[in-house]
Amino acid sequence: MTQPITLNQRTATTVGQLVDRMQQAQETLRTYVEAVGAALDVPPGWRFDVQVMAFVPPADQGEFVGLDPEFAASHESVFCGAPADQEPAA
Repeated sequence: MTQPITLNQRTATTVGQLVDRMQQAQETLRTYVEAVGAALDVPPGWRFDVQVMAFVPPADQGEFVGLDPEFAASHESVFCGAPADQEPAA
């Protein structure tokens, strides 16, 4: 089948209304979270993580997820693809 399968008018209207409500709810949520962040003096660049229900700092560009930060720093040349003969910066 190559032709679009259209909805009847009643279903299309219902779907359209639901989409509108979802968009309004997203905007309301975004505004609310921004207001809470402002009230808590959250620094610029931080984001709200819904998994932990907290504002979290921006991810460090040099962060290696799942690795101890000290280990990652001491082995940075390996993770960042530096030539093998180059010593990592201390």
